[in-house]
Amino acid sequence: MVAKLLCEMKVCSVACVLLTVVVLSGAVQRAMAYHGQKEITFNWIRDVRDESKNQTAVLLQRDGYEPIRRQVRTEDGYLLTVYRIQPRKSPVGVILFHHGIRQSSDMWMFLGPKRSLAYQLYEAGYDVWFSNSRASPESDGHERLDRDSDHFWDFSFHEIGTLDLPAVVDYILGETGAKTLHFVGYSEAGSAALVMLSELPEYNSKLANVELLAPPAFMNYGQFAWIARMLQPLRALFPWSVYYTRDALPTQICTIFRNECCLLFGQMSDRGAEVTGGTKPGRCFDLEDVSLKQLEHYRQIIASGRFQQFDYGYSVNLHRYNRDPPPDYCLWDVTARVSLHYGNKDRTVDWRGVEQLARKLPKSAELQKTLYKGFEHRDFYRSPKAQTTVYANIVKSIKRHTPA
Repeated sequence: MVAKLLCEMKVCSVACVLLTVVVLSGAVQRAMAYHGQKEITFNWIRDVRDESKNQTAVLLQRDGYEPIRRQVRTEDGYLLTVYRIQPRKSPVGVILFHHGIRQSSDMWMFLGPKRSLAYQLYEAGYDVWFSNSRASPESDGHERLDRDSDHFWDFSFHEIGTLDLPAVVDYILGETGAKTLHFVGYSEAGSAALVMLSELPEYNSKLANVELLAPPAFMNYGQFAWIARMLQPLRALFPWSVYYTRDALPTQICTIFRNECCLLFGQMSDRGAEVTGGTKPGRCFDLEDVSLKQLEHYRQIIASGRFQQFDYGYSVNLHRYNRDPPPDYCLWDVTARVSLHYGNKDRTVDWRGVEQLARKLPKSAELQKTLYKGFEHRDFYRSPKAQTTVYANIVKSIKRHTPA
């Protein structure tokens, strides 16, 4: 194992040198030429298909539930889609489900009737809502920006936490008249929720409890740590806008490290996997529903071992934050009741990082953490065994924290 790791490190070092030569000889010229035409760019060209716009509604109807579709506008003009299952009677509480990176609210229907957590809670008498971030193909874009424009994709999980989730929470509380709601989030939703609760502490009192499944915060133990650290010197060579110009470094990197990119992006989404048998030949690192800034933000926290705000480089950091490096998120301000659900076989969000997160949260907060043996990252919404383990614990926790 050690010999294999050392071999990989040597290969990576050689690859870094080769990649630097390739980039300096050709990619930078193309990047600078493109940079002269557009101020910034955060994405490759996307192919957002119309049939994905209402996938959640289609699945809810398939499973025998009546969906209600609503639009929520964020402070910066994004038009988010939220779904609600039509309540049959006066609900005992309100629950909001939020998805992971490269996903939409339809992920919560993956296991179908009876098994899916959302359906279980609906049948238990709760008013169930699903939100979609600005990256989701089910959302309605922006009131001014085109979805294929560079500025549309100028966001990471920070903006999802400080703008998207607060807008949705306030909308639901206004619609239902409830004082609090329960929050259930998978993967990136956990990062965004922690950002919201630390950057906007007033939202702690609006959440009855927070159930986080495989939450990424401290990720320096996971399988992508080596590639995140390997790319750090390259990232330091270029301005942010040049580093992520279309057809420059991202495509160069993924052309050389194709297997690693396929592995990384394959962990984030299984859209279309059922159709193609889990693979999409030639398109394994297409990024239709993700901002490259989201990926870069995760790369930064993986490489640094810190749950911190986005690193723009020395001069921009001084301008934005009055300091360099960027500040850590103030996890000591998270006072909501938080439950952490994580697996010992999760190679994306390693169990040691989740336990580090637990240690960073305030001692005064009511914190529960549960380690599930044999669970990998996507098992939390894909595996039938989640029904009797993870979901059973979440249902008990939500009922326990439902106001009488």
